[in-house]
Amino acid sequence: MKAIALDMDGTILDNRGEFTPRLIETLRKVHEKGILVFFATGRTKGEILRVTPDEVPLSGFVAASGMSIYNRGGDGYEKIASYHFERPVVEEVLKEARAREIYYETYTAESSSKTLKADYEYSARDIGGPKPEGLLDYEHTLLLQALENEAQWVDELNMDEILKIFFISKHVEKIDAWFDHLDAEKDRLGFALYKTSRHNTEIMLAGRDKGTGLETLVKEYGISTEDVHAIGDSMNDLPLFEVCGKNTAMQNSVESVISAADDITEFSCDEDGLAKYLEKTYLM
Repeated sequence: MKAIALDMDGTILDNRGEFTPRLIETLRKVHEKGILVFFATGRTKGEILRVTPDEVPLSGFVAASGMSIYNRGGDGYEKIASYHFERPVVEEVLKEARAREIYYETYTAESSSKTLKADYEYSARDIGGPKPEGLLDYEHTLLLQALENEAQWVDELNMDEILKIFFISKHVEKIDAWFDHLDAEKDRLGFALYKTSRHNTEIMLAGRDKGTGLETLVKEYGISTEDVHAIGDSMNDLPLFEVCGKNTAMQNSVESVISAADDITEFSCDEDGLAKYLEKTYLM
């Protein structure tokens, strides 16, 4: 394989949302063997760079599940493609989310998450307070931080450049009902729908996913996706598995990802599973 394409949450990152020192060193050694390191994640550029240590030899990344793609340039990361929703789609989805009082975060290619100030009161009820069972530790931490982050809350949203909308709730029944509603509307409105944990749901533009994003990225390096080894854990990794030459599911993966994979890591993301797998596969 000439490259690896790695999901972040539940794959690179443990359930605290962190890189381990062992993984940083392992990625450095894999890269020294001539293997390109790509990330393919639901996170946007800002979220990726915020948690990725400078020591990680990242050659490029597919962000927001294929909605924006970046390669490594001389002065950082250069955007080579980006896509976004049409304004009426954003307006309709947010109107319904607000009516149901579901907390949401909107993203553009370059900006951090934004939510309307007018929705703060119900959002605080929806995501504040004690952590329920099933909500991941890092999710709970980020939600509490969002409530305290003045930059998160804005008077107006940039409706014309939104490429991802993320929804999360402490209440499982509420987010499940919202997922079912979005699933019924996705074909009419033209978006793709994913869940990356028990308490969340997110939408991106239909026809753009981690697989199409990786196809765009690898052209910059003159290789094929057949030369790429993909590793992931959740449903938004399935399009990545469809185009890559080898596919590995994390031990903590959902069943659909395990079924689609060529092999499975011996250990989970909370047990340094990715580092141990890469060491065994590429460094022994």
